[in-house]
Amino acid sequence: MIGIIILNYVTWDETARCIESIFIKEKKSKYHIYLVDNASKVDAPQKIKNLLKDTRVTLIENKENNGYSAGNNVGIKQAMHDGCNEILISNNDIIFTQNSIYEMKKYLDANKNVGIVGPKIFLPNGDIQMINMGVKTGLKEKYKYLLRKTIFAPLVKGFLREFCATDKDLTKPFEVHSVSGCCFMMSEECAKAITPFDERTFLYQEELIIGVMMERKGYKTIYLPASEITHAHGQSTKHIKAFSYTCLVSSELYYFKRYINASIFVLTPLYIFRTLKYLFYAIKYNDFKKNTRNYFKETLNTLVLKN
Repeated sequence: MIGIIILNYVTWDETARCIESIFIKEKKSKYHIYLVDNASKVDAPQKIKNLLKDTRVTLIENKENNGYSAGNNVGIKQAMHDGCNEILISNNDIIFTQNSIYEMKKYLDANKNVGIVGPKIFLPNGDIQMINMGVKTGLKEKYKYLLRKTIFAPLVKGFLREFCATDKDLTKPFEVHSVSGCCFMMSEECAKAITPFDERTFLYQEELIIGVMMERKGYKTIYLPASEITHAHGQSTKHIKAFSYTCLVSSELYYFKRYINASIFVLTPLYIFRTLKYLFYAIKYNDFKKNTRNYFKETLNTLVLKN
């Protein structure tokens, strides 16, 4: 049985659409959905209450919102306790297509050296969302990636194709360092080896950390185009923009310090770049302006403090 972990915070309508897409499109696999609510400040609407009447759904209500990894860890622990053989992690703004879940399970069953598979991700407009990490993300790779929207972009075109895996045949499976954290499936063995996820990141960079853990444990990660989903990118964080940006910077700094062993000295240019961008947003948006003090408190703590 596949344990499907869907993490919800506030955006119940997106969660309902995600669950309904599984009910409608997944006909070949036996599964159970673990809906983990991360202490939402609004009650579940009637549509969710109706979905919870289905025996294939279990609601887990966390008393506190401790972020992506902590929330998913709760669901993973319950799914593994219940005897699930695969674990599917899904954002609540994902729409599944015909047997997309089954295709991931089938590939894991046939390839025991593979620990994680990630689907081909489409945006609502039909474009492919290439957010796979074809290579490990160190500081050199991060700085190159940040050049993509500058006048230096032509200098990193080759790297970007490799990093985003756009140089690959997107009709066939291929190995990557990590796939998008919005949706992926783990084998039972892999889940036991790399979970619980590191809870020091509230939001963002989780897939980079998972990629490092997969590398350390000797499991392969595969991009699987036979499985297709649609991702309403950004819907799950649209209501907390300044907060989510602060999480991005803090998580980024933590990843490089904890998993890449980067020093404060080499991280400072990255931090300056992120901070200048935050201050620019603070001029334009009141949400960023109001949360400026919190931004500096959270990010400087991560930059300066030991892991």
